[in-house]
Amino acid sequence: MPNILLRASSIGNIMAYPEKDTLADGAKTYLEKLASQYILDWRENLNTFEIEKGKVCEDISIDLYNLNQDTFYMKNTARISNDLMTGECDILDQEKSLVIDIKTAYSKKTFPMFLTASKLYEWQLRCYMHLYNVDNAELAYCLVSTPEHLIKRGEPEDWHIVDHVEEYKRVAIASLQRCEKKEQQMVNKAILAQDYLNKLLSSKVKQNDHSNNSRKTWR
Repeated sequence: MPNILLRASSIGNIMAYPEKDTLADGAKTYLEKLASQYILDWRENLNTFEIEKGKVCEDISIDLYNLNQDTFYMKNTARISNDLMTGECDILDQEKSLVIDIKTAYSKKTFPMFLTASKLYEWQLRCYMHLYNVDNAELAYCLVSTPEHLIKRGEPEDWHIVDHVEEYKRVAIASLQRCEKKEQQMVNKAILAQDYLNKLLSSKVKQNDHSNNSRKTWR
């Protein structure tokens, strides 16, 4: 049976009621979608203006972070996987035992000036810390100018042209430290998720076997 690894960026989808040793209905719905994507070979179309800006401006955002923090980080390209999860953090600093996830805000309006790590992003960071075996994590939102072709029709240009704004105003950072208890909760949920995914995939295999046997009988 194939192992569908849970991505760090979506691990939060299974973490409702982390202290419980069961999966919430929302988690099961998410896992059913993953199983459907695997069985039918489909992916969601996520080509929004916001996501496209994040891709196009990632290096610029890292440069802004470096300027603001007086660092010289480069984009990490080493993906780490285990039997349950997979992830590729944006920045890895082994010396500081630190992973950093860079987010590019779409506009002034959507830039979280006073940032806290939401539950979804908290679990993403905890997954990175687990995979890379580090003790600290940062979520860093960066506000850089939006390429003209990615500005939505009707939005004020002033929301998107920000190079004139001081750098320190355009970086918001939330920090987390590794927590053994929460990490174990995440691993436990990931094990439950894998069991549920295997159950879903096995049910389709059994349906296929039954269908093939029925055809043989009919013939």
